[in-house]
Amino acid sequence: MNKAMIAAGAAMIGLALSNFGAQAQGTMDKVEGTATELKGAAKDTVGQATGDSKLEWSGKVDKVQGAAQNAVGDVKNAAGDAPNRVASLFSRFGNYLASFF
Repeated sequence: MNKAMIAAGAAMIGLALSNFGAQAQGTMDKVEGTATELKGAAKDTVGQATGDSKLEWSGKVDKVQGAAQNAVGDVKNAAGDAPNRVASLFSRFGNYLASFF
């Protein structure tokens, strides 16, 4: 029984570590996406104010790219939650088994 508990514990640690990497990457995507959106908004505003349509459109493109990168970050963060759910199930199953011994 102890070997099974050790194996389950090792699996949970592995899942937790892989989860941290996925969520960190998703968060970085969101930070970079927001920065790109802000840069785009500034370029769009300056382009409109100066009548520079090329700068204005470049800003619009940056805003769309930033929004897309934010969406990718959301997906990565959502996918990163799955290992937590699996680890929680392992933990509950381990507690259930331990209650018999």
